[in-house]
Amino acid sequence: MPPSTNSHPLYRRINSIDALRGFDMLMLCGGATLLLAFSTWYTQGSPNPLLLKQLTHAEFGAGFTAWDLVMPLFIFIVGAGMPFAFEKYRQKGGKWWRVSTSLRMVRRVALLFILGMVVQGNLCSANTEHMSLFCNTLQAIAEGYLIAGIIMMCGGIRTQIAACCALLVLYWALLRFVPYSGNPGGLFLPDNNLAIFIDHKLQGHWQDGTPYTWILTSLSFGALTLLGVLGGQVIRLIQRPLKSVGILAALATGCLLLGYLLSFDTPINKHLFTSSMVLWAGGWCFGLLLIFHLAFDCTGKLNGLSFPLRVIGSNAILAYMLTETPGLKGSVWNSLCSPLFSAYARTFEPHTAALIYNGLCLLLLWLFLYFLHRHRAYLRV
Repeated sequence: MPPSTNSHPLYRRINSIDALRGFDMLMLCGGATLLLAFSTWYTQGSPNPLLLKQLTHAEFGAGFTAWDLVMPLFIFIVGAGMPFAFEKYRQKGGKWWRVSTSLRMVRRVALLFILGMVVQGNLCSANTEHMSLFCNTLQAIAEGYLIAGIIMMCGGIRTQIAACCALLVLYWALLRFVPYSGNPGGLFLPDNNLAIFIDHKLQGHWQDGTPYTWILTSLSFGALTLLGVLGGQVIRLIQRPLKSVGILAALATGCLLLGYLLSFDTPINKHLFTSSMVLWAGGWCFGLLLIFHLAFDCTGKLNGLSFPLRVIGSNAILAYMLTETPGLKGSVWNSLCSPLFSAYARTFEPHTAALIYNGLCLLLLWLFLYFLHRHRAYLRV
């Protein structure tokens, strides 16, 4: 294990954010599949219905599940790390820090868009009819990061809070009241709402054909990123643990309550990233950040337990690319693991075979990321 940097408060606080990012990636990169395989093995039949429901995306307009939180949490965590990164840029860049930071932002946004198209799987097809410009979580992160970054360079915490509120209100008002193409405002149907209409008009054949929306929804991505920025600011600036925990608890409760109340007017809908969904998901994100902050920042006794998650969190983009980019057999990572573990797993009965195969795939991924972590090798964008 590399030498610990936990003696410095700044690094100790970053550990909690890395661990939360690692937890999110763990679920996305095989943890959820392993849980379902374990449930199936345990019952020797079908997985637990409640677990299956929570680890499956809700249908359009059919509520919100735990699995729907994975993408918002990823965006939120990007925001939570931004105060630390921007403070480092400010200290190193002198009076030109805004210029250098802007260049970093442009580079990062461009790379995230390209990597998102790689994950889509058709970037190298040389056929634009099969490509989609907006189609991936990485591109949502790019949009949110750009908006939040510009706002952070323009003002302090009060400006960031005001901008977050303004983005949520603006997106809510546009979806709720603006008519389009002969339709009244306030429609929230899979193929008939303002956000999907704008995507169809501006993207044309580049639109991915799903009910997920991207262009107008960038307002919502920016707001969620700014909620993460607020969480990061609380951890960075509040030095008294009880006070920081209390603020995070208040933010979690407030967002959940506001999201619930707004849902009576505007549905909690992940496909459209409605303002009510951002508040609802943001509340759960603040709650998770509180737990990880309490465990790994407020006490120095549990930091060792965060290490397995930090190994994944420190190389989250690489883990995501390996497990989400299409390969010969599912994903790139599954294409590698299948010839290594499939024959061995098939020597067991089917339920046990699925559990062993998925467990070995996840273990190998962690060992690979640990090897890179030991050698300080990270995919940075």
